[in-house]
Amino acid sequence: MKEGNLSSRMGKIDSYLYSPSSILSGWFVVLLLWVAHVIYFFITSSLGVLGPVLKQDLGLSNSELGFLNSAITIGTTIVQIPGGLYCDRYGVRKMMSLGFLLMGTFFFIFSFSASFLLASSLLVLTGLGVGCSQVSAVKAVVDWFPFKGRATAMGVKQTGVNVGGILSSSLFPLLILLYPWSLVTKWSSLVALAFAVLFYFFYRDSPHAQTSFSSNVHSKDILAYLRNLEFVLITLSGIFLMAVQFSFSTYVVLYLNQTLHYSIKQSGVFLALSFGTGAFARVGWSLGSDYLLKNRESALILIGGLGASVLVILSLITRSSPAWLIYFLSALFGVMGMGWNAIWITLAGERSLKESPGLGIGLSFFISSFGAILGPPFFGFLVDLSDSFLWSWLFLALCMIMVSILAFWIMYKARKNLAKAI
Repeated sequence: MKEGNLSSRMGKIDSYLYSPSSILSGWFVVLLLWVAHVIYFFITSSLGVLGPVLKQDLGLSNSELGFLNSAITIGTTIVQIPGGLYCDRYGVRKMMSLGFLLMGTFFFIFSFSASFLLASSLLVLTGLGVGCSQVSAVKAVVDWFPFKGRATAMGVKQTGVNVGGILSSSLFPLLILLYPWSLVTKWSSLVALAFAVLFYFFYRDSPHAQTSFSSNVHSKDILAYLRNLEFVLITLSGIFLMAVQFSFSTYVVLYLNQTLHYSIKQSGVFLALSFGTGAFARVGWSLGSDYLLKNRESALILIGGLGASVLVILSLITRSSPAWLIYFLSALFGVMGMGWNAIWITLAGERSLKESPGLGIGLSFFISSFGAILGPPFFGFLVDLSDSFLWSWLFLALCMIMVSILAFWIMYKARKNLAKAI
């Protein structure tokens, strides 16, 4: 009887939230995806905040510390293409739930790590769950929203990443003063496991979603994507954008703490500010892309150019520089270096083939993830090599310049194709 009542109540919830006439359908989905992003980025960004502690406890060099962040991205990269394929086949609901199950399980085991090798191996496995959740979230928005308004929905969803970063930057510095880092990571992993159950319970796949699967068709689709210059350029820009964001979030606390002698708590505030302005920027860039700018590429051109300027100024900061300047640069970097995601993800999703959007999203994530894999270790290598952060910040500035160049190329190519069609 009780089981019947529960099924009846869930049926009423489904009919209200997911009926074709309900305006809540898409935005309830965005709410679920937003919470998913808060949780997964709270977990992944904690490594940057815990950097000084992990470096001491595990005896890490700067390059090895950077590789810990890259380890998650390696796992993410491994699963992007198969995750996209199976997201097309089994749906967002199952893949997202599986992702958080993997993420929570392996991050819990990571808390027992006592060496670099074990920690990095477990973080690779944690990244498998992150990859499943990323692909699933993008496909969910593409499935539930039409072209006009899609970037805005993507932007709102992506603010969850920034909120997760803000919470991590704010809470972890306080918690590790009271508890061992291993205990704090256990608590985080339990939240991820709980969300796996909740998402499976509440989410429903869109009735418009494609659910076909054929390995032969998808093999041809991969080649079709790689022959599409616009798709390739979008994906390449993602490599540079991810290198910038992940390098900044990995090292800025260490830089402010060791070079400029700010406390870990104060350094975490600067990072949290970047995540905070980035959250607003993701929605702002998305609204501008949907309703003000003629195309999404223009937003990327601005992001790359302004972001490069901020990083050049950051490279010139000294111990005598006023704190307000660092606050200002942190906030401004957040707008560019952490506000780009929704625009780029929407572009990648829109350039994906209608028959296999999950594959296209997964392929784009797979290739661009190499920026997150190689960026932080290379940043740390430059620090170790020169015993200074100067060349590392300039390297990130160069990455942002490349984003502007690629975005301009994408826009030029799109206009040329449109002219031919007319």
